[in-house]
This record gives sequence, C-alpha cells and structure tokens, in this order.
Amino acid sequence: MSTQEAKGRSLSQAIIFGLLLSALFLASVLVVKELFIFVLAAAVATGVWELSTALRQKNWHVPRIPITVGSLIVIPLTYYGGERAQWLGVLAIVGALVAWRGLELLIKRGTLKRSFSETFNDFSSSAFVVIYLPLTMSFAALLFREPAHDGFVEGKYWIITFVTTVILIDSSAYLFGRKLGRHPMLPKVSPKKSWEGFAISALFGLTSAVIQTVWLLELPWWFGLVIGAVLIMSAVLGDFAESLIKRDLGVKDMSSLIPGHGGMMDRLDSMLPAALSSYLLMALSVRLFQ
Repeated sequence: MSTQEAKGRSLSQAIIFGLLLSALFLASVLVVKELFIFVLAAAVATGVWELSTALRQKNWHVPRIPITVGSLIVIPLTYYGGERAQWLGVLAIVGALVAWRGLELLIKRGTLKRSFSETFNDFSSSAFVVIYLPLTMSFAALLFREPAHDGFVEGKYWIITFVTTVILIDSSAYLFGRKLGRHPMLPKVSPKKSWEGFAISALFGLTSAVIQTVWLLELPWWFGLVIGAVLIMSAVLGDFAESLIKRDLGVKDMSSLIPGHGGMMDRLDSMLPAALSSYLLMALSVRLFQ
C-alpha cells in the first residue's frame, strides 16, 4: 500500500480493517487450506476488476467479466495442478481474452471503430492484467502447496513470513513516513514516500524476516537478512509500480472498497512481487541447505 497520506482516509479505519484482514489471512492459512486459496483467488479477482475498470476509463477495453472469471480460476488451478497447470491456464486465459475482444470488435464494427494500434492496446492490456495480477500472485499458491520434506517446513510458513513482513514494511513506512518524512525518494512517482520512512520500514522488515526465518522456517539467521532485503525491495518496487500505473491512469485509488485503504489493488501492490520473490527464495533455500 502506498505511504501517501490520502486525504479523506481515516487512520483508525485503516488500523481496524487492517487487523480484520490480517486475522482473516492467518485463520485461512492456519485452519483451512482451501479457505486461503478462496481468499487469495477472491482478492486477485477483485483487483483484476478494479484495474480493468481503470484501464477502460482510459479507452483500453479490457473484457472485465471474462478476465475476472479467468483470474479467479488461476489460483485454484495452480494450487491443485502445479506449475504446468499454472502456465497453461494463464496462456489459455490470455488467448481466450484476445479472441473475446476480437469477436467484440467484429460484432460492433459498425458502431465501434478501432485502429490497429488501439486494437493492439486492447489485446496487450488484457495480457498485462493477467500477467501482473493472477500469474504473479499464483506463485503464492505454488508456495502454499509445498509440503514439508527433508528438514524443510511447509510452504504455509513461507506464506506467513512474507505476508507479515510485507505488512510490517508497508505499515511502518506509512505510520512513520507520514510524520518523519522529509526527503522524498521519487517525488514524481510517489511524492509522500520518503527515505526516512524507507529506512524505518527496512529495519522492521529485516527484523521480522530474521525472527521468522529462524523461528518458522528453521533456516540460518543470515538467510533471514537475505529474505528481508529481497522483500523490502519487492515491496517498494511493487508500491512504485502501482503508483506509476495510477498516475498514468489519473486515479488516486483503484476503488474505495476497503475503508482506510482504498481498493484491493492498493493492498496487493506490494504483495505481488513479494509472492514471486518468496517462491524463488524458497527454491534457493532448498539448493543451499539440502
């Protein structure tokens, strides 16, 4: 989530709904695995709807219902089918979206004239949404399906580690950056994100990663520093990426779905690259410590 203090947002609402979302996340991970997959798929589908709606406002016609339904399928498909199902599913969804949009253009040719470049933008924007959201987040489903083996813990503990660490990074950057921030990192992209907030969030992120690496992942403490550094960079880059998208689209928040936070995309932005990074870190840890 952006560290920008948005006018009209309530800090108390942000805290309350942040705690509720965190409780739902922990309950779904620890109690019923299928519940976590449902929550993750619903969050991704909601984010896809928000982003598709914003793109359509800029005349990039993304088929919202088909892309939302397709994105809803990617997470359980990956969880139950693995990597092959993940990639085949994403390719099939992108192909289906291109065909859907092409058929729409043929049917509406008399009333909706689109140049070649505009048509290409329609196709590429659909592919971008699928890659940016469901594909990237599906690595969390791959991570979640990993069983305990040869001294390595279940994937759900990696999920807990990266999600709680990213939440701490985002929350500390927001809470401290809004009060202590003096030197903006990239003022043209996100004017309120400061180096001071980044430094404090890095401290929280490294501490969280090291503690959970030793306690939950049962790996050496120094590898926790690696995990923390990667998650910090992932969270910051994810935040800036969404800030760039919102700036290009001319929107402040993707929606007002979550009181105090904005839209679902405003909660997922940092998690997206962190999910992919965590899956790669898990694979690296197996090679290093087997």
